[in-house]
Formats: sequence, C-alpha cells, structure tokens
Amino acid sequence: MSMLKKLFVGLMFVGLVAVQPVVTASAAGTEGTIYDPQLLVRMKFVGKQLAAVKAILDKSETRIVKVFAKYKIDPKAKPEFDLLRAASNELQAIESWEKKQMKKILSKGQYADYLEILQGTTAAVIKATRND
Repeated sequence: MSMLKKLFVGLMFVGLVAVQPVVTASAAGTEGTIYDPQLLVRMKFVGKQLAAVKAILDKSETRIVKVFAKYKIDPKAKPEFDLLRAASNELQAIESWEKKQMKKILSKGQYADYLEILQGTTAAVIKATRND
C-alpha cells in the first residue's frame, strides 16, 4: 500500500474516533477537534444501535488517545502530516477493527453514510496539514 494511501486510511480513522466525550480519555481526547466527525449527532440510530455504537466508539477513542500520546499528536493543534504518518499503521489497525464492528450493527445505508462522513472528516484533516 502506498504511503499516501496508508496515511489517507489512517486519517480516515482519526476522523472517526471522537464522536462523544469519553470519561477515561476526555482530557486528551479528540472531541470538538478537527478529528471529530460528530457521528452521534449527524446519524440516526434505532433501537439498541445507539448503545452499541457508543460502546464501539468509546473503545476506539481510548485506543486512539493512547496512539496520539505515543506519537505526541495533539488533537487540538494543527494536524502534523509526519506525526500522523508515523502513527498510520496503528491507526489503521484500530480503524479496521472499528469498521468491522460498525458493519455488524449498521444497516447498509447507515454504513454508507458512516463511510461518507469519515471521508469528509479525513479530507478536512488532510487539508489542514497543508501549509497553504
């Protein structure tokens, strides 16, 4: 996989992780940052989906906060391409796990919406890394 594609995939996941406050990681979390796609307010969930989605996102947030700390990525600062690239393998592993979990509980339409929201967030993060 090319380095740019790996970074894109990693950034796609980074855009996903902060959709709600997480008690264990809120101080260093990504809520309210460029990485936050606000899925819980942008998508509609039915029945037990909301609780299941929150549980998945909580696990992802906790894991991503650890990766951010390891690579000294400040989610409140301008995204740094080199730091995100260095963390991309670990971010991709978290993303892969999360997508598998989400696919189990979302309808096809919801899953397509979820991926579209992630792509938009990823594009915003990539744009923010540029020095334009």
